[in-house]
Amino acid sequence: MKRTSVIVVLSVILGINLNMAWGAQKDVYVVGLDAAFPPFTWVERGEFKGFDVEVMRKIAELEGFEVEFRDLPWATIITALAQGKIDIIASGLSITCERDAVIDYSEPYWEVDQAILVRIDADFNAITAFYGTTVGAQAGTTGYQWLEDNLVKKGVDVELRAYETYDMAVSDLESRRLAAVLCDTDTALGFVAAGRRVKIAGIVKTGEQYAYAVRAGDPYGLLPRINEGLRKLYESGVWAELMAKYFPGRAVVPVPLTRVLDCD
Repeated sequence: MKRTSVIVVLSVILGINLNMAWGAQKDVYVVGLDAAFPPFTWVERGEFKGFDVEVMRKIAELEGFEVEFRDLPWATIITALAQGKIDIIASGLSITCERDAVIDYSEPYWEVDQAILVRIDADFNAITAFYGTTVGAQAGTTGYQWLEDNLVKKGVDVELRAYETYDMAVSDLESRRLAAVLCDTDTALGFVAAGRRVKIAGIVKTGEQYAYAVRAGDPYGLLPRINEGLRKLYESGVWAELMAKYFPGRAVVPVPLTRVLDCD
């Protein structure tokens, strides 16, 4: 059991107010995100939008705190949180044991795998797209890590390119500079639905879960408030409304999910 979980349990037993137990609170908490990761997070006319943006705003409203959003390069966002430059990450963040060693996660709220995107007119399938070709993914993502671990390090004849955003990678895919892009399934579906000249050639079953994250040790006591906010959104029906808005036709995910990755 992690230290944060122990503190939460003890607070319930002893009747301690978590907000007081963690010390001083901030007036506004800075939420870091990738502003080019639709449908979870993006910027439109200077305004942050997306599923995670709305969820975090509503949780903050329900739990009595304020948030502001900051766009950061995804490859640096974990370090920014660990160093206290931001207070929360809310941007389709997968749970991994490597990340879990330096930050603390909320309860999971989403499940994804990895989708193989190819050009809409390409003859590549899920296997041929990765052999003797050039493939891309966003730097710092689990998709990039999967390609590195399962292809590059195993000597597969493939060239791997890192991109600052998935939009940039898909643009190179459309321009025939790449044979394939590996990205989270919902993001891939979003590119297809947006009319980009790409299609899904196959799915890599990674069984990932998204969660929100705070600095290790949760110094401001945010995790219990985020977790409670998720429950309130689900029980009130607002969660279902947000899912229908951003993921039409998808079955409602009953949050919080049971975490599947045990890093202890």
